[in-house]
Amino acid sequence: MTTVVDFNNTLRFDPEYTAVEGLFNLIGHMKNNPARGTGIALLVDLIHNLSGPNIPPTITKYAIGIQNNLFGGYPTPSQIAPNIVLTVLFFIIAIIHLALFLINFSRGHYFWISLGWVIYSLMRVIGFGLRAIWASDVTLLAIGLTSEVFSIIPSIVIVSLNLILAQRLFTWRHPVGGSRKLFWSVMFALYGVVILLVGVVISGSFIPYLHFLNQTTYDNFRIVIKSVSILIIAYSLTAIALIGLSFWLPTSKDENLYTYQPWWIESFSPFYFVEAGAAQRAEETFMKRNHNHRHAVRVIAATHHHYKMVKGLSNQRGDLSHNVSLLIIIVTTILILVGAIGRCIVTFQTNFNRDAGAAAKPILMFVCWGIFEIIINILYIVGRVDLRFYRPDILPAKVRAIITAEQSYYPSDAEDEDDASFEKEDFQHHEHDDYRHTEGEEEESNDGEWNFVDVDVDGSSVSSSLPIKNHPQPPYPAKEKNRRSRDTDNDSEFNF
Repeated sequence: MTTVVDFNNTLRFDPEYTAVEGLFNLIGHMKNNPARGTGIALLVDLIHNLSGPNIPPTITKYAIGIQNNLFGGYPTPSQIAPNIVLTVLFFIIAIIHLALFLINFSRGHYFWISLGWVIYSLMRVIGFGLRAIWASDVTLLAIGLTSEVFSIIPSIVIVSLNLILAQRLFTWRHPVGGSRKLFWSVMFALYGVVILLVGVVISGSFIPYLHFLNQTTYDNFRIVIKSVSILIIAYSLTAIALIGLSFWLPTSKDENLYTYQPWWIESFSPFYFVEAGAAQRAEETFMKRNHNHRHAVRVIAATHHHYKMVKGLSNQRGDLSHNVSLLIIIVTTILILVGAIGRCIVTFQTNFNRDAGAAAKPILMFVCWGIFEIIINILYIVGRVDLRFYRPDILPAKVRAIITAEQSYYPSDAEDEDDASFEKEDFQHHEHDDYRHTEGEEEESNDGEWNFVDVDVDGSSVSSSLPIKNHPQPPYPAKEKNRRSRDTDNDSEFNF
């Protein structure tokens, strides 16, 4: 039996099927048919071996076109200039943040979040700087992947720093809830999740480009990246959530709680700096304070509040309000959120780079990660967040180690013995015939200053010939079983 093959139907010429696509299909069959768009690093090395050091532009264009689309796309030579401009601008921002930190540090004003902004700005410098180099030659894959990592991570870092500011505002508004272990545990859990997200972002930026992946693995990898982008949006909204909770009216416990605020900050002016050593002098005043004062909740400075405040030697402060602080957090969070949403849209499109939508265009990336974040840093610098969100440092160990004795209406046993011995010795030097004492009875001196009384010790009546000086009466009976203890007094005044 003879089989007739119709070559006219089986062999058709596809004008869109180019030689470059055929080459990539051949390589794919050699590598066990990996998912299209994976293993570009291996493809570049293989094509270099086939064509020499210079890869033909048609092959480069096709290889980049089948890659997964990115937020901002893959750079071209026309993007060198804007990347250089942003690199310079963020470097200037890093210098300003560092200068503010050094000036504050020299004056004893330690606002460590400024170093976080310095690191963040330097990450942006590295990201945009490497992207400018990558734009000159898109086949420089190592530089490109590093640039992508240093473009994504700063957007997460700035959210974390913004969340710290919002957390301090919340604690200022609700010092009881903001100082609880449960609240701090939740916040540390969020920061831990962020560290995991950073790890996923790094792996997501490298693995699909460095290794061939089958289609199922690649699809699962895309699902993880989509999930991470959603979590970043949710993480960005946590600052807004804390601000929303801050608008709730404080409880009576919040109003009665003593807080330790930096009363030496007199202004939030862009050119104001605290007096040198003011924070350290304030810390020294706590050596003479009540034990509970040394453990007061540390919050940011503000005058427009109705809470009790642990004050220092001076309470002269400017007209400080946190309306601007709230506005800074809200505006910066919204600007950060726009970039997070844009990147999330790109990850959900799952298109090849040649089919990328408007959200993956370079202009949106330059606006969100460039212009918007420059505006955010200007708000930080001009708004002097290093003063607005400064929380006093933990008191030195020598101050925290002091245990101040609580005053009591009742003398200790040692004080009773010392007073009795002293008064007995003093009494023996008085030779007055009017003093008569018989054991077990009470007599009084001519001037009524001393009384001879029976002293009740451990519930048994013991006669004494010692003069006992009249002590002022306490505000409650000495033998009352249910009188308030020292701990109860402290808890009623300081709700920790």
